[in-house]
Amino acid sequence: MPRKPRPARAAGSSRRRKILRALLVVLAFGAGAGGGLLAYLWPRCSGEACPSVDTLRTYQPPQASQLFDGGGKLVAYLAPERRTVVRIERIPAHVSGAFLAVEDKRFYRHRGIDYRRLAGAVVRDIQTLSYRQGFSTVTMQLARNVFPEYLSREKTIRRKLWEVVLARRIERAFSKDEILEMYLNQIYLGQGQHGVEAAARGYFGKPVAKLSDAEAATLAALPKAPSFYDPRRNPDGALRRRNLVLGLMADAGVITDTEAAMAQGQPLGLAPPPEALGEAPYFVSAVRRELRERFGPRADTDGLRVYTSLDPVLQENAEQELRRQIAAVEKGQHGRFRHATCAAGSKKPERCLQGLFVAMSPRTGDVWALVGGRDYALSQFDRVTQARRQAGSAFKPFVFAAALADGIPVSMPLLGPGAEVARGAYWPRDHVADSAPLDMRDALRLSSNRAAVVLGERVGAGRVVQTAHDMGISTPIQPLPSTFLGAASVVPMELVAAYAPFANGGSSVRPRLIRRVEDAHGRMLYEARVARKPVISPGVAFLTTSLMRSVVDRGTGSGVRQAGLSYDVPAAGKTGTTNDGADVWFVGFTPDIVAGVWLGFDKPRAILANASGGGLAAPVWGRVVSRFYQRHAVPAAWGVPSDLVAVPVDRASGKLATPACPGESVETEYFVAGTEPAESCPLHVEDTGGWLGRAVRGLGDWLGGGDEPPAPGAERRWP
Repeated sequence: MPRKPRPARAAGSSRRRKILRALLVVLAFGAGAGGGLLAYLWPRCSGEACPSVDTLRTYQPPQASQLFDGGGKLVAYLAPERRTVVRIERIPAHVSGAFLAVEDKRFYRHRGIDYRRLAGAVVRDIQTLSYRQGFSTVTMQLARNVFPEYLSREKTIRRKLWEVVLARRIERAFSKDEILEMYLNQIYLGQGQHGVEAAARGYFGKPVAKLSDAEAATLAALPKAPSFYDPRRNPDGALRRRNLVLGLMADAGVITDTEAAMAQGQPLGLAPPPEALGEAPYFVSAVRRELRERFGPRADTDGLRVYTSLDPVLQENAEQELRRQIAAVEKGQHGRFRHATCAAGSKKPERCLQGLFVAMSPRTGDVWALVGGRDYALSQFDRVTQARRQAGSAFKPFVFAAALADGIPVSMPLLGPGAEVARGAYWPRDHVADSAPLDMRDALRLSSNRAAVVLGERVGAGRVVQTAHDMGISTPIQPLPSTFLGAASVVPMELVAAYAPFANGGSSVRPRLIRRVEDAHGRMLYEARVARKPVISPGVAFLTTSLMRSVVDRGTGSGVRQAGLSYDVPAAGKTGTTNDGADVWFVGFTPDIVAGVWLGFDKPRAILANASGGGLAAPVWGRVVSRFYQRHAVPAAWGVPSDLVAVPVDRASGKLATPACPGESVETEYFVAGTEPAESCPLHVEDTGGWLGRAVRGLGDWLGGGDEPPAPGAERRWP
């Protein structure tokens, strides 16, 4: 008889058994593969190569790096040299509780690994197909800090397994309170500070025992990303993170909801940074930034010996003179000051009048002084290296250098009689009348905007921009007519360094704060060699310098001389003033030093109704450089390069002077060979006046020495 069909339930049960067996096989295979992979990745070592948790008992925090000035004198420790280890019973509960609330809230309930947090991290990483969710406990973080050779910062499975192994060993060797004490004394909290005591003093100027709830939360916010949540560099981000930590502290019962709400409404309340109490704070801070870029975020505590180019006397003089000038401006000594005056501790430092000074060697690029603001305690923003400001007329020397390199002679009329001016669409305001006769020397001496545009248009904006870039300015510059007047924003350090080729005969130099770096045992790690590159010819450098000497001796930069810099010191430079007097500059040089001064507000606005670089910035430069030459011999003036020729010219026509040209109109100028004028002056034609005129002139010669014109250039102290 036919077989009866099997019931449907029995058939379904068989299928389920097959699926279950297949699943078990897959799981078994996966477990085996996973176990094999785990066995392959599991950390293993033998003998003395294995990390020993016993070293925690004698562990010493990293050694502070040291900064030396140009003479080898110790200037600063880049981190607290000696760290005080604070016993756990002296660390307030709200401080330790803040760290546990955000980093490891089940610290006292696990044995080094928080498996609940681990499971959650795995699920979230699978969901996001990433490896971003962390599960490190306090014990695992301690292991990472103490054994960096085994536990790199890379997010790998092998590194995490090392953390697990070491965390379990630490938990077996130490009590929970001992582990927490070691963690709180060794955790890195930014700014080169290890441990809560160093960080409490570094950020708040007080011991850890006196921290408020809000201050404790600020420190506990840092381990996640010390650089990003640095309250000095990123106060807004630090404030948001701190308030999040305060909420976690309330959730964990460390503080009440009311206490958390009150603390969330408080400002960060940072104390002045430690550098503010030491020498050359802006210089030290700039060196610290460079070290971290070159050696990593913990360069402060690697025990480095950092030898710099700092001239401590020049640095101190620059700080004093800049503060003196800012105080004079705020007191109304240069005109009515309509803004609020500021002092250290001001709640709104961005509203304060600021300034900068930077000086370097034009031959080596060694930075001798760097003052990035009026007061480091008021604002740690370094305006020398971190700001971008419009250069104003301080940019014009690059226009003139490009023109001279293009073969345009110094004597060529730019405005006034004899000038061939094709007025374009851009014709800026100018304090010099169009009818005034201006050659290149007078155009730069008086800082004529229209003459600079005429010259720039003749050369071409692209050529001017390229010249500025070649000489050291890296910021983008648009090839527009307004560029000739300094409309582009530049980094002040680069602007000053770009004047070095004028001073040294034509070579750009790279600014150098650090000369060399050694490790704690004196082994050389890094040496900054002098970086020079020819960018303009010696003749062009000399001619542009010659024009800028007129600016200092009898032009818009004469405030340098009025401030006390002797005429015996050969000096050249250029003033700069942007629209509405929002930026005032003087950048100048001697054969020994190139330096720049700037005053203005961080958010540009008019300083005074009549603010100018010549009135506000040039005197600071003059006083600082005058004090520099109280300690240094006065140098000889720049020598004339062999590719130049000297020719007497009539200033009015720009042509070769003739005996008929009046003496006050004749001046000896230098020209790149082949660009000197070949035509004689057509404006002054000799009139003998017949025999009577010759007789009268002869009598005059006999009685008064004649009307021979003075030696060319006699009205100036230099050719």
